[in-house]
Formats: sequence, structure tokens, C-alpha cells
Amino acid sequence: MFRVRSMQYDYKYCPICKNKLIIKEEGGLERKRCSDPECEFVFWNNPTPVLAAVAHRDDEVVLVQSIGWPTHWYSLVTGFMEAGESPEEGIAREVKEETGLDCAVGPLLGIYEFSQMNQIIIAYDVLLSEGEIIIDESELVDYKIVHSSQLRPWPSGTGQAVKKWLSQRGIENEEMGFKKIKKG
Repeated sequence: MFRVRSMQYDYKYCPICKNKLIIKEEGGLERKRCSDPECEFVFWNNPTPVLAAVAHRDDEVVLVQSIGWPTHWYSLVTGFMEAGESPEEGIAREVKEETGLDCAVGPLLGIYEFSQMNQIIIAYDVLLSEGEIIIDESELVDYKIVHSSQLRPWPSGTGQAVKKWLSQRGIENEEMGFKKIKKG
């Protein structure tokens, strides 16, 4: 299974006083904290909230491919909230940025754990406006439109939102598996 290391493994120094971080129990769990007893910094490693859109026109869903992904990987439009915006405002902004289209944000599909990336996915049903899709080439390399009858959910992350969206339409497509990536 494809795994991304948590940021906890990469964080070595205190961002406040620049001393080394040490492992110490805090709140019942082992956490990284500053080695300076005067500094109170603790790296909590909380999951990051990520917004996701099942962006569609009727039964056709837009899937996008991010820069750096393998050529066969596509997913939902996703992004991060900005300070001061609601999740609904954030996903509408992300859809506009990544596809060039306005949208109507529909109901919340669900909130899903994506532990491989230390994220919490907040997914919405999003109806796209008419018009040509123009991807943001600073973030994406490609997109494709998939009819709901051909859309297969994947086992984690945003794939859970796809499964819910399909099931709300009475569609139970087989879940796809992930190909293992060989380490060179």
C-alpha cells in the first residue's frame, strides 16, 4: 500500500527556540516536544482538514490528476480551507481554481479519515456550471470525465466519498484496488 510518512518524522527542531525535539509522553501519547524545559512547544501532529468535491454535471464526474502523481491516478477536486472561509466557500473556491467553473455546493457527503496522509476529508456533492473545463496547470496535469456507471470508488481517502455519492444514486460499482509501487 502507498504510504506517506507523517510530518512527525520530519520535524526535528523546535520552530520557536530551535532546540532539538525529543519524544516525551504528553496527553497520554508519545509526542515530539522541545528539549528546552523553558519552552512549552509540543508538536501535536493533528490531522489536516482537506475539502473534497464530487464535482459533476448530472451523471458525469470530473476527476483530476495532480502534478507528480503516476499517470493512472485521478481523484476528486480537493484543497485546503483558507482562514475565515466556511468549508462550503472553500470547496467552491477550490473547484473554481482547479476547473475554471462556478458550482453549486450541495449537501455534505461525509467526513472521512485518511490516515495515510494524516488528513480528515470533508466531502461535498458539487454541481458544476456549464462551460469548458480549464484546469489550473500550476496544480494539475490532466482531468477526465467519468460517467457514474463507470466510476469505481477507491479504498481510502476521497474514494469513500465517491462510494457514498454513487450509493445515493443506487449505484454499487466495484471498488478498485491500488497497484503496489515498487521501490527502486
